[in-house]
Amino acid sequence: MNTMFILYKINKKSCMYSCKRLATSTTNILVKENLPATAYRPEIVEKNKYDKWENAGLFEAENCSNKNNFSIILPPPNVTGKLHLGHALACTIQDVIVRRKRSLGYNVLWLPGTDHAGIATQSIVEKYLKSKENINRYDIGREKFIEEVWKWREKHGDSITEQLRTLGCSLDWSRQVFTMDPKHTKAVNTAFIQLFHKNLIYRKKALVNWCNALKSTVSDIEVENVPINEPSDLSLPNYIKPVRFGLIYDFAYKVYDSTEEIIVSTTMPETMLGDVAVAVHPEDKRYQHLEGKRVIHPFRTNETIPIIFDKFVDREFGTGAVKITPAHSKVDYEVAKQHNLPLLQVINVEGLIENTEIFQGLKRYDCRSILVHKLNELGLMKEIKPHIMTLPICSRSGNVIDHLPKEQWFLSCTELNKKARECVENRKLKIIPENFIQNWFNWTDDGRDWCISRQLWWGHQIPAYMCSVDEQLTWVAATDESSAKQQASKHFNTLPDLIKVERDTDVLDTWFSSGIYPFAALGWPDHDFSRDYTEFYPLSLLATGHDILGFWVHRMVILGLELTGKVPFEKVLLHGIVCDNKGAKMSKSRGNVIDPIDVIEGISLDDLKKKSEEMHKSGILNKDELKKAYSYHKANFSATNGIPECGVDALRFTLLSQDIKSHFVNFDVSYCHSNKLFCNKIWQSIKYTQLSYAKLKVIDSEITKQDLTFFDRWILSRLANMVQKVNDTMDSYDFQVATKAIRTLIYNEFCDIYLEASKPGFENDNVRIGYAHAHTLSAVLNTSLRCLYPFMVYITQELIPTIPDFERNVIINFKDASEKFLSFPKTEDYVEWKNEIIEEQAEKILNAVNLIRELKGLYSITNKVRPIINVRTDNENLIEAMKDNVDIITHLTRAKGLTFNGKDDKTYVKGILDLNTEIYVELVGDDIENAITNAKNKLEKRIKKLEDSLNNMEEKYSNSNYLTTIPEWTQVRDHEKLMAKRKELKELQRLI
Repeated sequence: MNTMFILYKINKKSCMYSCKRLATSTTNILVKENLPATAYRPEIVEKNKYDKWENAGLFEAENCSNKNNFSIILPPPNVTGKLHLGHALACTIQDVIVRRKRSLGYNVLWLPGTDHAGIATQSIVEKYLKSKENINRYDIGREKFIEEVWKWREKHGDSITEQLRTLGCSLDWSRQVFTMDPKHTKAVNTAFIQLFHKNLIYRKKALVNWCNALKSTVSDIEVENVPINEPSDLSLPNYIKPVRFGLIYDFAYKVYDSTEEIIVSTTMPETMLGDVAVAVHPEDKRYQHLEGKRVIHPFRTNETIPIIFDKFVDREFGTGAVKITPAHSKVDYEVAKQHNLPLLQVINVEGLIENTEIFQGLKRYDCRSILVHKLNELGLMKEIKPHIMTLPICSRSGNVIDHLPKEQWFLSCTELNKKARECVENRKLKIIPENFIQNWFNWTDDGRDWCISRQLWWGHQIPAYMCSVDEQLTWVAATDESSAKQQASKHFNTLPDLIKVERDTDVLDTWFSSGIYPFAALGWPDHDFSRDYTEFYPLSLLATGHDILGFWVHRMVILGLELTGKVPFEKVLLHGIVCDNKGAKMSKSRGNVIDPIDVIEGISLDDLKKKSEEMHKSGILNKDELKKAYSYHKANFSATNGIPECGVDALRFTLLSQDIKSHFVNFDVSYCHSNKLFCNKIWQSIKYTQLSYAKLKVIDSEITKQDLTFFDRWILSRLANMVQKVNDTMDSYDFQVATKAIRTLIYNEFCDIYLEASKPGFENDNVRIGYAHAHTLSAVLNTSLRCLYPFMVYITQELIPTIPDFERNVIINFKDASEKFLSFPKTEDYVEWKNEIIEEQAEKILNAVNLIRELKGLYSITNKVRPIINVRTDNENLIEAMKDNVDIITHLTRAKGLTFNGKDDKTYVKGILDLNTEIYVELVGDDIENAITNAKNKLEKRIKKLEDSLNNMEEKYSNSNYLTTIPEWTQVRDHEKLMAKRKELKELQRLI
């Protein structure tokens, strides 16, 4: 039976190409409207599109139990935040995932929200009030200050959400959450009260990270451990003069009732006022005779402190004897508990010295210089010398962190951590990539409890009340005073009216409120009435940076398991931290921070300078950071162009062209700009296709699969391989492989090869070839742009409707409400187009084309001179394939013609294609011998230079110091360079 086939029909439901019958004539051709510009301009393509999508409700999830649901939350950015490349990476990853899921038919909920960011927001509003009205929060009181924060939030709090829209993030804005919304506040209070009643929340005095500039405890993630490698002067809040760090002080304690003394080493000499012991290692023979002895404290009259023996002491550090100050050192605090030593606090919440006669009321670092001077007068200061140290700095205020004993609220984590560990061990929670599982276990095996209270005004005030009757006190967790009195009355066995109550003024750690975010944002604790909670919880996926695995992901899991009985998400995808093109982590201190809006819109070097100066004036950058920003901009961006305009699509595509699962993700502005040029390449391919369709002549018969040319079949086979690779790698979140596959197919194989190969066909007298090419152009463009769509959302939705097609090749109508999303190509729909034999033959043909081009370039043969090409081979299949594609090969190489295994009196230069094949290119001209000599000399120099470069690289990369000190991602990049050099050498050697 002679069956006729449609070459490619886009089915409206599946949007895939199938082999059905299709009549083709010029009357059936649908050539869409011309593109609005001759070249790609991102500012025009991106304009107003997002507003139309959002207004049409395209991103809103449906509440319908009969659909496959996929749910994910946007890690809520700070309400004070501005978009940075870290946000851009995180949001692009998630947007690519959810857009593909929608295009595969899933009912997707991508939930947006912003975090109230207790410390950050309070700090920025305090600075605002100080600069505008010269007042602080204490001048106006808590209630008025909170009003000012809400005013600021209403005015400035939506800037980052607008920037997310600019990035094309397809979030369901109809469900947007703010962590200070009444519903979320209710969830936070409920969570605290439930955990309190389960005896998992308790109150105790313990050592905390204290920032006296903020007057609050801060979490470990808000403490930046800054290395001090040499004596350094740092400017600190509330100090006129800089304070010197990077020194170690050796001073002596006199042994009581003895002429001996014991020397201790410290980088914080002022804390010796709170020393309660001196510790040595029990096996240190220098001090064993001092067992049971005590030393005299020089500034506490007639007071002695014990010498204790403990194996925690490092005998090699300093003198091998260390001071124990449990009120101001986390290590010493644990030691003190083991030895039943007292806590003596000598630094208060204002950063002033207390509980000492001589230094009372002095600022901590003012006290240091005076105390060192007095120790010197007493003959006790032995030596001061440079010392490498790590200084804990508050990332919010820039102040040095104090460790102070304070009464705080804690969440007991021991039992919760066991459950969190088990859910990973039994695969109820999958961590991607799996090399972070050990980090997870490090967090779950940490026995420390979580300090959840903060001394701030902005945030969720802790729903706990101190209740008293006479001198009896107790703490209860309750929603209001009345409920607190009712609970306390049972404890005291008295009437509620006799009880005095006072609510705790502290607020909860922001990580606590964001820890319940996955279920609170979906309706918990009123989840029995929430369809969102019923249908979308637990979440399908959480995607976030690996740097907050412990601070946020771990806490969401322990709270989710305890409060909902479920793991809050099925998978965790951890991505890397954005670095610059040299692999350095982006930070203000390095000056290498790049604003993604500047990449999207472009910015001149002068405007970059002005922007940095404005940031300096507003306090965002200090003088040193400003200088480094200047230096970085000058070294990395063009003096004439600055950062060139790249557009949103190029930025998104570039961010996912790196391995997002590695620790670090490099960003290169120049590569981003090359991706803008890639967009223009796509744009021009549509123009070419439109023009080619216009050349088609009327035919009456049908075009079938058998009409496909060799290169039609080749590009369709490459298309099928690309679709498979994209689907496989997107499922495993290897986006860098998917983007490379798409770019290679569109840029290198389709635009550079197939489009050129199709040109002779549209000029051919055989009109069937033109129609076969036309179908192929339409099929490849439509499929490849649908694969590209999740990455480049603006240009694909601009171009796909403009792809010329045939009457029954139905293209999705984006205005049709029943067809909201592009359907993503499925691997199984393209299997029939795979053809390994044609791909192998085409590879040899294209290698031959490249070799001919290289020979022409080496011997300076211009395109005006069209040489004869002689192919000498015993590969009959290659000869046949080349003969079938003579027009295309001569077109691609600008050659006059092809001959095979012939010999004549022409002068040829040779290149080796493979073991069985040599390519000869005719030399034409008056001075052939000189041309050959010059080419050989040039080639030998290039090979020698390349060999020397390779030898240097191989020597460097094999060095043991390189292997142990250079980051893994750098080694991977260097290995890629080495392999590229080797390939280049091999390519040159075949021209000899």
